Amino acid sequence: MAIKINELIEYFATSTIEFKNAFKSTLPVGKIDTNRKTAFQLCGLIIPLRGTARFSLNGVPYHIDVNTIVHAGEGMDIKIKTYEEDWTYVVVHYQVIQAKDELKSFVNQHFSIEIDNMHEVQEILNQLLTKNMNPDYFSQFELKVIFMNLLQSILNGARNSQYNLTLQQVTQILDYFHTHYEEEIVISEVADMFDIDRRRIAYLFEKITGLTPIRYLTRYRISKAKELLTASELSIAEISEAIGYQDSFYFSRVFKDLTQMSPSQFRKVHQS
Repeated sequence: MAIKINELIEYFATSTIEFKNAFKSTLPVGKIDTNRKTAFQLCGLIIPLRGTARFSLNGVPYHIDVNTIVHAGEGMDIKIKTYEEDWTYVVVHYQVIQAKDELKSFVNQHFSIEIDNMHEVQEILNQLLTKNMNPDYFSQFELKVIFMNLLQSILNGARNSQYNLTLQQVTQILDYFHTHYEEEIVISEVADMFDIDRRRIAYLFEKITGLTPIRYLTRYRISKAKELLTASELSIAEISEAIGYQDSFYFSRVFKDLTQMSPSQFRKVHQS
């Protein structure tokens, strides 16, 4: 399953965790690896370096490509199947020393994390693997720092990936508003059209634009009204209808609320 990035950030930010070990492995193309379990009393991050694979945990499959990281809990059944090329990956084990009661379930969860750009993550992984070979105490100290840098890079990449998806969804709805503003628009119908929950639309809009969908649409319509009032001879009623308001009195009230002028006053000032 996928995970909400804000919950994952809270989990790593508020939990006491300790890096344990890391290793790199390569599975040949067409190979099926099974009858194994994840480590006892440890959590793991499966981070791909090259190729793709079907990585199953307790029977739940994950398609892992170069932008997907999988988190595993302890003692889970593993099954791996490679596709068209060898699959190289790194497993990073960590132990949870202490966590909030409401976040302890993460210890026993498996889920995927989508990353927008794996380049930085892979660079930090190389540092981690190199230092992991050194037995001296200073290297062990550096490992703690590198591990936290790795988590930071993963969380940042996941946030960017989620934000890009959010931006894409909002952009699609904005495009719809911009091309259909003269029509009657019902937010719940737009939500169904783009297969997004209505409350989700409100959340996405406020996150990206700082406005609710209705407030954004209203401001866009009024900006179109200003253009028509300035550059055309259409009547107030015709302009009202042209921007999606069937009731010209309601349009005038909305216009005045936003501009502190009636449509006729605005026209007089700007045409003169």
